[in-house]
Amino acid sequence: MKKSIVTLGILLSTTSFIFAQEKQNTGTVKDTVQSKNKTKEIEEVVIIAYGTQKKGEVTGSVGRVSAESFKDRPIARVDQALTGQIAGVKTRSTTGKPGEPLEIRVRGTASISASNSPLYVIDGIVADDMANISPDDVQSIEVLKDAASTAMYGSRGSNGIVIVTTKKGNTGKPSFTFSQYYGVQTIEKKLDIMSSSEWIDYATEAINKRWVALAPGNSASDSYAVRANYYNLPNTTDYNLANINTMLDPRWGTNQVAYIDWQDAFYRPAAIQNYQLSVRGGSSNVKYAISAAYFDQEGMALNTGFNRFNLSAVVDVNISSKWKAGIALRPSYSQSYGAAVDGKDNEAHKMLSMVPVAELGAGLYTNFWNNIRYRWAGSTVSPIGTLENTTNNTNEFRMLSSMYMSYDILPDLNFKISGAATNNFNINNGYTPTFNLVTNIPGQVSIASRRTVNYNRYLGEALLNYKKTFGSHTITALAGYSAENYRTTAQYNRNKGFANDDLKTFNFTQSASVLNSEYTASEWMLTSLFGRVNYDYQKKYMVFASIRRDGSSRFSWNHLYGDFAAFGAAWKVDKENFLKDRSWLSNLKLRYSWGENGNNAIGEYRHFGTLAGGNYSFGGALSNGLVPNSIESTELTWEKTQSSDFGLELGLFNRIDFSADYYIKKTNDLLLQEPIASATGYTTAWRNVGSVENKGLELELSTKNLTGQFKWNTSANIAFNNNKVLKLGNNNKPIYTGFSNLTNIIQVGEELNSFYLYEAIGVLSTADINNAGVAKTTGAIAGDVKYRDSNGDGKIDDNDRHIIGSPTPDYYWGFTNTFSYKGFDLSVFFQGQKGGYSYALLGRAIDRPGMGTTTNVMGNWANRWRSDADPGDGKTPRLDGTTGGLLDTRWLYDATYIQLKNVTLGYNFPQELVSKLKISNLRLYVSLENVWRKDNYYGGYNPESVQSDGTDYGAYPNAKVYMMGLNFNF
Repeated sequence: MKKSIVTLGILLSTTSFIFAQEKQNTGTVKDTVQSKNKTKEIEEVVIIAYGTQKKGEVTGSVGRVSAESFKDRPIARVDQALTGQIAGVKTRSTTGKPGEPLEIRVRGTASISASNSPLYVIDGIVADDMANISPDDVQSIEVLKDAASTAMYGSRGSNGIVIVTTKKGNTGKPSFTFSQYYGVQTIEKKLDIMSSSEWIDYATEAINKRWVALAPGNSASDSYAVRANYYNLPNTTDYNLANINTMLDPRWGTNQVAYIDWQDAFYRPAAIQNYQLSVRGGSSNVKYAISAAYFDQEGMALNTGFNRFNLSAVVDVNISSKWKAGIALRPSYSQSYGAAVDGKDNEAHKMLSMVPVAELGAGLYTNFWNNIRYRWAGSTVSPIGTLENTTNNTNEFRMLSSMYMSYDILPDLNFKISGAATNNFNINNGYTPTFNLVTNIPGQVSIASRRTVNYNRYLGEALLNYKKTFGSHTITALAGYSAENYRTTAQYNRNKGFANDDLKTFNFTQSASVLNSEYTASEWMLTSLFGRVNYDYQKKYMVFASIRRDGSSRFSWNHLYGDFAAFGAAWKVDKENFLKDRSWLSNLKLRYSWGENGNNAIGEYRHFGTLAGGNYSFGGALSNGLVPNSIESTELTWEKTQSSDFGLELGLFNRIDFSADYYIKKTNDLLLQEPIASATGYTTAWRNVGSVENKGLELELSTKNLTGQFKWNTSANIAFNNNKVLKLGNNNKPIYTGFSNLTNIIQVGEELNSFYLYEAIGVLSTADINNAGVAKTTGAIAGDVKYRDSNGDGKIDDNDRHIIGSPTPDYYWGFTNTFSYKGFDLSVFFQGQKGGYSYALLGRAIDRPGMGTTTNVMGNWANRWRSDADPGDGKTPRLDGTTGGLLDTRWLYDATYIQLKNVTLGYNFPQELVSKLKISNLRLYVSLENVWRKDNYYGGYNPESVQSDGTDYGAYPNAKVYMMGLNFNF
């Protein structure tokens, strides 16, 4: 080995930016032999706020995901790459609708009325989301979790920061990369709803009960003719006059009616595909990276889907030895289409409620066009016909552009200015034709709509960077200024009644009536001054401090500005003399940080008393005017989060890396839309009241289990979080939230949005009804739901609602194993969570007693209470019970799940083979996404598909994806 070899380079690879340095060796012969067996010191570089740091020098808590971990997965958006990869970063697929983003939470939920979403930064530029970026363009994703890492972004760092670094150009001739995959999606699971035979049995019982109760002498065995005679109806095969409450359809169980599985008809196998071509290259003075990508995802629900076309062009220029400049342009165009599927009263809800029987001639198109509805069903229009004939297209053009110029004033002092613009243009066109042509003519009740939204965001920044090394001392300093402006305009028109349904476009001049005609505009600004100083002694002792001052137009004049400071320290214990020669210890670092962040994400003009349109009467005639619609909040100011983090990093044998972080995160002066006395003329007002605390532990482990020809690596992470409300306004008076403010509560001492429900404990028997000691609802009958008398007053009423769990899981985790042998590699990725609850409002909507028989219900009703002798499953009440209006725990589900998220098997063809084809790095792979899931959730499609309060009103189901892909360079 040569006595002095120094290799310092920046390697751009699919894994990470890596600094590799082989240190100078001037030892004895013995030392030289030992050094031959040592692994070359490799130190990863991570992205932090306004810069980079070697991983060993980082004093904050930063998680990292490299492109290698998701390069072979069928992900539509960059945020999907974070699932299960970083401890303390929780992602939820709240809907399986194509193209929709995930919900991301970093270290729990801290705010009640303000946003809990993290800040996104793309190549140093603040962005609203990551929709402009193709996953194939991403080099790495860093998540800044603690206040020490996020404080440099001040008012927007309280919920964490997601930093995306894209691939850049390199020196050399152009290098082209092509990647492609194609796959098929199928529904992850079906809901258990009644089959046609089960529904017929269900409807028969209900109808016979009503018939027998109608008049003395009536029997459940009475024929259709007998019942028709009772109503003086003709006994014919025309059943349109039948009284469906007391008369059975004599065709049930025969081939004279159609039997339908609506889920099978509604959801279909759907294609998903992606294509990307990129070129990177350059010289010592100019480097470029250009890419184009097309993504297309059909929805599993009929006539729904999403497609996107991305372009990216990044150029960096060394103008001279001191001047550098760069520009990045990232336009994208996307289209989503299809009728609204998920949510209350939308098509999935309607589909699950459809009676599984229809007239033969109508089938799937019952009650649609000229088809009459099935007499024993409700009036819902066929969801299949609705999906196939509704126009709901959203087209969006986005442009994310940025440029910078930097100048080295001195060898250790750099000045950089940058500017960025985000320009989005969104247009939605909708048309719902006249579906019922039995009682209407085409166009008569048709509705056309058009919504346009223009969003423009401009950012300017100036940064001054200083770095100087004095022997064993290194000082790095940063000072900066930024200014941002946001402006949104929106116009919405909706009209009803047209000459016909031939032109499915919005034309207000031809409509019979105007339903909506609105125009809105909003604007806000943010200006900031910030600075940071880092000190490093001998690469062993590191400290830093930062401060930022933000001014937001969202607050009143007296409270525009907020100051946010942070500091931290780290000790590289393994660099100490008593440990540095230990070959088994590759890393030991202790970290501590403290900082404060702010939150102003409440929307515009909240501190003003605003006006809305209204009518006044003058001389008996109505005149247009304005009326107050919100109360002024002159003292409204910043929500602030203080956070402490204690960290440990440990590396053993150059094969085991472990990290642990314990944090305490307290949010004060909560921005809360607080209920106020109705005597004021208003119901709520924006205030700074209360506080919420999150405490948690995060653990990450990566190991190199086998390192020979057969390699096996493991990475695992787990995060625990405890959430508690410490204080609220109005003398800590609880705030009721959730569905109709009846399912959740925000209360001091409890977790945010805890479930506040009646607790169902069984079904009332006749003996219970006759026992005065058994608490019951007023008017309860045998077969009704039995509830816990939580306050012990002998009756069941609103006072018996009590807290039963919360949406927050006890912990969530991810676990990945990768194997490789020669050209083959296999990756297996599990993730999941333990604890927390989901409330299935969708399940309740089709699962409560007393709904009648004109809709379908959940499959558990096949095991309903019928009598004391036939009590069913002991949980499902009688079908004609009296407790259908109560929201109780029968629809509260444990949200624990374990999921085999992804399995990928790939093969890299030998270089000597692919070189004959004039290409390089030819790779073929198959990937399975959402392979298997074990959960306890039966009231909806996915236990993650819930709102922030934990309620699910029917989300678009997730898809299993079976796909094959191909990558190569040339």
